[in-house]
Amino acid sequence: MSNTHDAGNDAPLTALRAFVTAGRHGNFTRAAAALGITQSAVSRHVATLEAFADCRLFIRRGSTIAFTAAGLQLYEAVKDAVSTIELTMQLLAQRGQRHDRLKVRTSMPSFAMTVVIPALGAYTATHGVQIDLITSLSPPQPSDDFDVLITRDLVLPGAESWELAREVLVCVGSPGRVAAHQAEPAERWPMVAARSRPDVIATWAIAAEVPADHFQVVATYDHLFLAVTAAVGGAGFLVVPQWLVLDQIEDGTLVLVDEQKIGSGASYVAYVHAHSAHAQSAGEFCRWLKGMLRERA
Repeated sequence: MSNTHDAGNDAPLTALRAFVTAGRHGNFTRAAAALGITQSAVSRHVATLEAFADCRLFIRRGSTIAFTAAGLQLYEAVKDAVSTIELTMQLLAQRGQRHDRLKVRTSMPSFAMTVVIPALGAYTATHGVQIDLITSLSPPQPSDDFDVLITRDLVLPGAESWELAREVLVCVGSPGRVAAHQAEPAERWPMVAARSRPDVIATWAIAAEVPADHFQVVATYDHLFLAVTAAVGGAGFLVVPQWLVLDQIEDGTLVLVDEQKIGSGASYVAYVHAHSAHAQSAGEFCRWLKGMLRERA
């Protein structure tokens, strides 16, 4: 195959995309359907790329195709980059659609994972709005790209806000752990803790009139959702916001150590970013979230 392209020309990106799509599907017909073009157009794009590369990229085997050595080398080199470009272009196109996508940011990954994310499918099905959820513990900046902030410990001055729920702490453990240790003094309870919320044991200790440093912490985890899993497995007792263990209490994998419920003084709040291009949809999401939490409670 002769080298027909000018060495100063850039690689044909449209042809690269057709080549990668054909490689994914192993068939020009399926690649054409995926791209929304004709099979002959896919063939032309691949031929253009082969002329540019001055080598064969596919071996044709009836209706199927297989990579040549050069084709496989090129495919492995560019497939991830093409996928990234495709995803980025999809996100850019969706950014202009004002009513069917929201970016929700939260500083509470455990609350998001346990309470918010499981309900998002139902929200999307009912409201036709897709939620992209990101977590960040950093204070939000006016230039940050999000529509809604869900938080317990951050503020967004000047933004419309909803108090979603007051935080209540409970102490839980697996049924076996509670049966074995419930009658012992609190100082002897084996406790698990989360680095993301070092305050909860101290808050519980004040209410229980036990010095916080007297508790026996047997294991520590980065996040509360990890500590919840450890408590279910019998690692120890856990002081935790009640929201995070409602399902486990209901199904019996965790039980309350006692009936004491302690208000932490904190609230979960949702803010609508003042610079959101989707303020109406964001407000509707916040109202739905508050109602959903009220029903769960």
